[in-house]
Amino acid sequence: MGVILIKNNKGGVGKSWISLQLAGCQAYKNKKVLILTSDSQNNILNFAGIKADTSKNGLEDMLEGKAYSLVKLRPNLFFLHLQGYKLKKDYEEKLKEAIKEWKEDFDYIVIDGSPVLGLDNIFMELAEHIIIPTFLDKVTTNSVVQMLRTVDLNKIRVVIPNRVGRTKIEKNCYSFLDERLKKLGKLLTMPISQSAIITNLIDAGSLVWDSKISKLNFIKEIFEDVWREIENE
Repeated sequence: MGVILIKNNKGGVGKSWISLQLAGCQAYKNKKVLILTSDSQNNILNFAGIKADTSKNGLEDMLEGKAYSLVKLRPNLFFLHLQGYKLKKDYEEKLKEAIKEWKEDFDYIVIDGSPVLGLDNIFMELAEHIIIPTFLDKVTTNSVVQMLRTVDLNKIRVVIPNRVGRTKIEKNCYSFLDERLKKLGKLLTMPISQSAIITNLIDAGSLVWDSKISKLNFIKEIFEDVWREIENE
């Protein structure tokens, strides 16, 4: 049980895709999961192959006491989109209360974090577990190191290298993070490689859990490893 935040201050590292796969893992085990986002692009919908009107009935309307609707992405898996307009000043306590209520209805809440609209700080406060996706380049690796210095280490569970190739720089960055994280008692998963199979899944609006392709088993096991770290806390 708990609130899991997928977080990296650098954009484009695959937070939305990883959030969806992580949530889908539990949904396919008949756990009820809600995905929230602070990303106004609402890429979760595209990755899940779902079309929805994101101009109304989203998180902002909910915080203003208006009607809102959860989008059903898969059995047991739901999403509340962000409408993308500026939140009113008194939203923080309302959001805290809403998440408290949702925790009664859902087994897990997975948050696709993005440092916009002021939501990220409150999500970091409410999160019980933080997962950090990263690229294995110097800039993004430095971003992870900065997070390790500034974010509550008691909440950080796992770092997930994403869209990884076979370059020397990537190998060096992996070794650097692996050594640093082992000293902190944190898990660095095996890298999720760049793959035509994943690209095809994204284009089709499918989750890895929708597919029985054996080549995806390795990626599925990475997400299982993440959940084991969360559940062992």
